[in-house]
Amino acid sequence: MKLMIAPEDQQVIEPGYDVSRRRFFQLAGGMAGAGLFLAACKGSKPTDTYIGSEDFALLNFIYILQQLEADFYTQAVATPNLALTADELLLLTDVRDQEIAHKEFLQTLLAKSAVGAISPNFSSVTFIDRTSVLTFAAMLEDLVLSGIIAATTYFENQAYAVEFAKMATVEARHSAYFRDILNYNSFADSTVIDSNGLNMAAVSPRTVLATAENYIFTHYDSSKLPG
Repeated sequence: MKLMIAPEDQQVIEPGYDVSRRRFFQLAGGMAGAGLFLAACKGSKPTDTYIGSEDFALLNFIYILQQLEADFYTQAVATPNLALTADELLLLTDVRDQEIAHKEFLQTLLAKSAVGAISPNFSSVTFIDRTSVLTFAAMLEDLVLSGIIAATTYFENQAYAVEFAKMATVEARHSAYFRDILNYNSFADSTVIDSNGLNMAAVSPRTVLATAENYIFTHYDSSKLPG
């Protein structure tokens, strides 16, 4: 059974970005699964947004992370920062476009089951400061990477696990880039790669979401989130 994709008029397309990012949408067509419709359910608190259970919760979990990244890079590129080199700004823009593509891929995949837009809190970032922007970017990429890696181990539908393993490789490339321009030759140091040459980033989805909420005003009911 093919996965249900939202009709064109329900998709949110942000203008001004390379349409090649729509290739992410094509992935969804080949992924098997049931129709994505969550039963209405209240969160544990009036202010909490329920993200669903099992695979639905995992998809919304990753969607929240991708929204956070897309919002951060959109702000970083939009804010004048004379300390960034032309090459750094160009690559930052490329990362922005890729994260927007990730976000829209998940939004299309989830359709009506998707949680709403997040309200980001970037008060800890000084966007006109190069080091502040790049340090936050490296931290955020590591956090998202660890969450996606962990999520792939909990999916009941293994088609999801395969596709999000692909997404994780992109996040790892981003992480390596930001690490290296901050501290040369640190892209694969002992803080992220173990003695067997394996990535050490694997943190439970609930732990990752709790950390991500430090940068989001929105709060979530993740009581049914695996892990």
